[in-house]
This record gives sequence, C-alpha cells and structure tokens, in this order.
Amino acid sequence: MEKLFEIAARLDEMQTNLSKLSWVQYTSGYDFGIEKAYKEINDFLEDKNNYELVSEYMKRDLDPVNRRRVEIFYNTIRSYHLSDELNELNEKIQKKTNELSMILNTFRFKLDGKEVSSVELTQILSNEDNRELRKKAYFARNQINQPLVEGGFIDLINMRKEYATLYGDKDFVEYSLKQNELSPTIFNNWENELKPYIDKLNSKRQEYARKFLNGDEMMPWDEDYIMAKIAPIQNRTVDMSNYYETLRKFFLNFGLDLDNFNITYDIFSRKNKSEWGYNFPIKDGVDSRILANVKNKYHEYKVLLHETGHGIHSFLLKPEEILLNQGVSGIIAEGIANLFGGFLYDEMFYRNFFDKSVELQLKELAEYNKLNYLRFIGSIFFDHELYRNEINSLQDIENLYFKVFEDLFGDKPFDDAPPFAYRIHYTTHPIYMHNYFMGDVTCEMIRKVFCKKYGVNSVTEKPKEFGDFLINKVIDPSGLYKYEELFARISGEGFSLKWYLE
Repeated sequence: MEKLFEIAARLDEMQTNLSKLSWVQYTSGYDFGIEKAYKEINDFLEDKNNYELVSEYMKRDLDPVNRRRVEIFYNTIRSYHLSDELNELNEKIQKKTNELSMILNTFRFKLDGKEVSSVELTQILSNEDNRELRKKAYFARNQINQPLVEGGFIDLINMRKEYATLYGDKDFVEYSLKQNELSPTIFNNWENELKPYIDKLNSKRQEYARKFLNGDEMMPWDEDYIMAKIAPIQNRTVDMSNYYETLRKFFLNFGLDLDNFNITYDIFSRKNKSEWGYNFPIKDGVDSRILANVKNKYHEYKVLLHETGHGIHSFLLKPEEILLNQGVSGIIAEGIANLFGGFLYDEMFYRNFFDKSVELQLKELAEYNKLNYLRFIGSIFFDHELYRNEINSLQDIENLYFKVFEDLFGDKPFDDAPPFAYRIHYTTHPIYMHNYFMGDVTCEMIRKVFCKKYGVNSVTEKPKEFGDFLINKVIDPSGLYKYEELFARISGEGFSLKWYLE
C-alpha cells in the first residue's frame, strides 16, 4: 500500500493548496490561481500511471480497511479515465463555477439605492415591524439572479447535465448521489413521508400569522420576524468580541478543548468577503478555518457553533488517514455541525448570556424551527429539478421554483421574482443541500440512540459521555463506511425521515 499512500499524499498537498486559495478568494475576493490549482489536480488525476496503480490495487485481495481505502481512491480517479471529452468538459465546469463564485462573493445588494450586506437584510427581516419594508428586503435578494444568469449559470447547469449523460448516468442528480455513495433512490419516498406533516406545518404557520400578523398567511418575508416574536431573546445584542472564549467554554462540556485545535476565525463583514458561513478544512487534523459574518446578535452564534462543529470534526479525523478522510460523507459532517448549532437554544449554551427566564421562548422556537425546517426540502428538490427540466431562461428557473413549492407546500407564486441565486450552493455545490437536512435526521438519530443507551432524556445530562460517543461511534468509523451503512450500524435500522419526524 506504500505507493498508493504516496500518491494520495501528493494529491492531498494539491488539494490543500486549492483550499488555501479558495479561502483567500472567499475572504478577500482575490483569485491567486484557483484555475491553475484545479488544472494541477486534474492533470494528476488524469495521469495514466496513477490510474493503473490504483486499478492494480483494486484487483488485490485486501483486508476490509485497505479495501475501503483503495475503493475511495478508485472512485475519485476513475472518472478521469473514461474519455478526453469528459475531462475537457470537467475543466470547463470548474472554470465556469469559479467565475460565478467570484460574482456571488463580491456582489452586494441594494435597498432604496443604498448598498446593504446580507447581515443587514437579515436584521431587517427579523426586526422590522413594517411588513412592506420586510418584503422589500426579502426581494432585494433576487438582485443577484440576473447577473448570475448573465454570467453563465444556465450554461453551467447544461454542462453538468451533459457531463452526467456522457458519464452514463440518468441525470446529474443520479450522478452526484452515486459520487457521494448514496442510493439514487434515497429521495423516492420523501414526498409521501412528508405529506402527513404538511397540514400540521401549514396550520402552525397560519396560527402564528394570526397571532403576530393579524392575518391568515405567513409569507417568506415574515418568517424571521415571527421567529423573533416567538423568541425575542435571539435578537438580543451581545458582545461578540469574546466569542472564542465563549465557544471554548461551551465545547469543554463535551471534553473538547478548542485550544488543542488550530482553527482560524474570520467572523466580521467587509467588502469583497463572502457573506455566507463556511468551514475550510484546509488539512484534516492540521489546519481548519472558519468564515462567518456577525454583528453582535445572539442568534449569530448559531453559525459559529455550526462551523466550529465542522472545525472540531476535521481535527478529530486522523491526519495520516488521508484516504479514509476522503470517504467521510458530507451528511455526517453537516450532521455533527448542525448538532452543535442546535445548542443555541439549550441552557448549556445560553447560560453564557441569559438566565433561565428565557427557557420557554427558546424551547418554543426550537420546536417551531424543527417543524418549519421541512420547507427546506423545497430548496433541495428545486436543486434537483434544475437538472431534470429544460432550462433556457431565468423565467424557466423562476417557474420551476414556484412549481416545486406549490406541489410540496401549496404555496402560490409571488408577484416578484423568487430569490434563489443568492444561495451559493446552487452554483458551487449542486446536489449538496440534502446533506444539511439528512444531517439533521442523523443528528436526531444519534441523540435518540445515545439517550436510550445511557438512560437519559438529553445528551446534556452526560455531555462528556456524549462527546466520547460521538467520537467513537460516529467520527472514528465515518470514513470506513458509506453513509447508509454507517447510519444502519449506529441506529440498527436503515435511513428514514421518521427519526426526524416522529
């Protein structure tokens, strides 16, 4: 296996370099050679000698761990040796994706002719009593739709469709799921599983609309506002200058000391910096970096908890296990991050700022958020439908968006264009958003399995034991098994939305 480990280490060096360049682009807007870095990786993966070496290992009789290592590398390199046409198309896709990510990261919205950040728009949506102003702020987000399409977003979609067809898959959705070692049929029953809960969701939204809006309908520009009404404490101003010590104190409850990890934080907004939140696992176990945008509101700690969960996860992976780390499912990664993000509503975290008088409002908000999060499935399915329908114009995209949300939730189309392109995943990480929701399903499963095993009602009753459970049962074996197999090993059952819904 020594030769395989050597080429895996060389590839890891190139990918580390690409991650560093991506960090610079996302935090400053400068591109110091991302396309060149992609080219270097592509050339390495297209090298026939490397492919022949991995193929030769695939024929060997190996123990299960080494078999898994080889399988992961083979799955990574195989597509580069099917045809020159595929390789050329892959490079075009990477180039276009990078061009569009530059547009997204440097674009700034305007409200009443004044430039505003995404954080400022969120604050308006959360705090503004005037519903028309909230609506205006919501639709300000659609300003990026046209520039992205003009930059080639539809071309990118069509190139990805073409790539999947040339590869031999039914569509780009099937291709992506297979590449991530998921069953192409994993979403087939979601709509049926959801149906019994849609009436409950819509009824709860109507109840809150009557309570806080004096009407019967909650619109997207009302959602953050109503959450702020349910739990006003989430919009309380807090001093975030001491964010690191707050996070460190919290994670120590689980036996996890941030001081032992080389995690870099960049959390305040500035020009040309991406307005989303990310973790860049530059090199597992060595270097992890977190990008966020905060303005001293309590709810903004959720993204810091989430991304720090990512950072800790990357440091709990063994840096020498380059190949197994490549096999860790994005669902597991997002599940662990979401798990820690959810502690925003738990006393273990909020006691850093508030007393127990806030308990009931945060509990109510957490319960409503869990139910309302079902609407995120609309964004997941919209992502899928972009690759299953003919797209020739921005109008086609908007019509498809409305159709997905109408079919799932009974929504009526807006008078204005739906904001969609501001969500960067459609451009840079297609067929990825399911990782967040499936991560939450996984998170619920992990909580329930732990509580049953230890005879507790909450993981906070035995946080250090839960930290050990997370490491030993989830993180350590996460590269050894495909996601659905790992899920079944932990839960004793196959993947199902019931872990989240029941």
